Amino acid sequence: MICHRRTILLFLAVIPALLYCIADGYAQPQDKQVIGYKVIGRDTVFVDELPPAVIHPRQYMTRREYKDFYRRLHNFSKAYPYAVFVSRTIKQTDSLFLADGYSKRQKNRYLSKFKSELLDDFKPILRTLTLKQGLMMIRLIDREVGLTPYYIIRRYFNGATAGFWQGVAKLYKGSLKQPYDKFGQDKDLEEFVQMWERGEFDDYYLWIFGRPMPEIVIPEKYR
Repeated sequence: MICHRRTILLFLAVIPALLYCIADGYAQPQDKQVIGYKVIGRDTVFVDELPPAVIHPRQYMTRREYKDFYRRLHNFSKAYPYAVFVSRTIKQTDSLFLADGYSKRQKNRYLSKFKSELLDDFKPILRTLTLKQGLMMIRLIDREVGLTPYYIIRRYFNGATAGFWQGVAKLYKGSLKQPYDKFGQDKDLEEFVQMWERGEFDDYYLWIFGRPMPEIVIPEKYR
């Protein structure tokens, strides 16, 4: 129960601060994808690049390493959809502000109301997450948004609050200061993300656990 409560509080501390990044213009710029083309004679031929096929080498792990791997895989299945949700929410909110020309005051008023609704809607959902899943979610949010949780909390709350949550993270061998490192400690998460983006993760989860990936609940109005 304590872990669940801390997971909820961690989410409450970071997500509103992420939303306020939008008001101050700190949201990560979104890449625009432009499809290439070639003009051949009188014809225009569009050119796109197919994703590469990935062949994973055979891995040899101890029983404990397999157990840790399976746990990380399951935790990812619970955490990553919410990181994607946060990233999508920021993009949509940012687009709204740009399209309607919101002033700083209008942004803050909108975000204050939205934050209250968001937290009310997600409190019961987050009770299904463990603290380790919550910490993984925060690292994956860093990947999607490009801002470390410690920086976010310190900037939009205060240093004491950031220090408290850093202490909680350390108790569980985590860190809110450490940026997402796809070539280092987050290498396995990055592999999971790439599988997710290629549409392979569901089948991989089914193959490993013999059951479908757990259903992730996102309230209807946020879809």
